[in-house]
Amino acid sequence: MAPTSRSPAALFLLLALACAAPPLLRAADTHLHFFMHDVVSGSGQTAVQVIKGPTSANGGVSTGFGDTTVVDDALTETSSATSPEVGRAQGFYMMSSLSSPTLMMCVNLYFTAGENNGSTIAVIGHDDTTATVRELSVVGGTGKFRMATGYVVWKTASMSASTGVFELDVYVTTPNATTIDASAPVSPLDGGGSSGSTSTAKSGAAGRQVGWVSACVVGLVVALVGRGW
Repeated sequence: MAPTSRSPAALFLLLALACAAPPLLRAADTHLHFFMHDVVSGSGQTAVQVIKGPTSANGGVSTGFGDTTVVDDALTETSSATSPEVGRAQGFYMMSSLSSPTLMMCVNLYFTAGENNGSTIAVIGHDDTTATVRELSVVGGTGKFRMATGYVVWKTASMSASTGVFELDVYVTTPNATTIDASAPVSPLDGGGSSGSTSTAKSGAAGRQVGWVSACVVGLVVALVGRGW
């Protein structure tokens, strides 16, 4: 029996449907820029030493190996402490070198304003305070930055006896553009987040659903063409 002839019009229609199906959501890249104000003494102190290490000072600085400080530092738009606040850096840093003024940083960048309000970015890494530029790792996040990866370019903007000001360039990627509306639970374990979030991107569940739609349409086209239509 001769094979059934294909209908060019029908085949074109199926291919058009495949092209029109929503594509798989791709990773979303975000660049954030702000300044962190670490106030270690005086009015408005935001950094408090909670552990004093047993060793003497390293590298000519006034801290020693094991010294640990807990912080709730302001994040602002510019290097001025009076500029608009975009969030807080909450966590700790520890003197982790026996031979140089190097810190182990572990902070959550918690955003309190703008489109990222209520979201966090988790940062951890090696901070050699003698270096002009340092690079720390982004190891996760919540809300708009759920499952984020990336890095932070960390620079010292200014230092005084009471305050260190640091310039942060944060580069993050979220998988499948899965920025989350922090006010909407997406699993039985979620209780919802900040109602201040303005995120409008799709959730991870929505991204997976879109992917399945695309895969099914393309699969249908392949199957029909393979059978000779």
